[in-house]
Amino acid sequence: MKPLRITRFLLLIPMATFFVWTFNSCQVVELVISGTTYYETEITTKDNQLIAGQIGGQRSSNLPSGTKTISIKTEEGRKKIKSEEIKYMTLARKNHPEKRQTLVYAEFKMPYTKKGEQKFRTFKNWQILNSVGDHLLITAYGHTYSLAKDGALIITYSRDEGIQYCIQRQSDDCPILIGRSISSRSYMRKQWQAYLADDPVLCEKIAKKEIDAFDFTAITEQYNPVGK
Repeated sequence: MKPLRITRFLLLIPMATFFVWTFNSCQVVELVISGTTYYETEITTKDNQLIAGQIGGQRSSNLPSGTKTISIKTEEGRKKIKSEEIKYMTLARKNHPEKRQTLVYAEFKMPYTKKGEQKFRTFKNWQILNSVGDHLLITAYGHTYSLAKDGALIITYSRDEGIQYCIQRQSDDCPILIGRSISSRSYMRKQWQAYLADDPVLCEKIAKKEIDAFDFTAITEQYNPVGK
């Protein structure tokens, strides 16, 4: 993940049965994490302050995606920062700084159809930066976030909802929900055809299954809209 790409897109960003899903890890992990677990944290505020410390170690080390205030333990003492004031936040296990995870607190649009017309509902929550390209950003969110002992990200989610994925093109004012981990590949291929129609070359590769519909890294890296 390239910092310059992340910065470029960050500037654009003004209970059922639960399961576990991880980034970059195939090992089985425990859902319940000890309340004494701390995560190394760096918060960059919207006025460009850098606040370093630890979060967790209280009632639970899980970070709910709807959290509106982040409590961080710093060398000067514990501080509480409104999520609205944070540009982005990183989390890592003390012994695994190479697996630092980046989260953003951002609005996203959920599309729905009313009387044959597509409309959007707007929500706001903490989302994981999944993949970042020159012209496309993909985020993911669930109910809570935590880190496994090896530093891999754990997301708890509802069986009926799955992990939810949003995309943001440079022309979008915020991410748009495009699919879920429980969506079929045929559905996702149709979604890509609809949302990335300004890159017919990429759409054809996805349609012909040359690129898997869930290969977000390849899609973000290869998306190159006409005229860009």
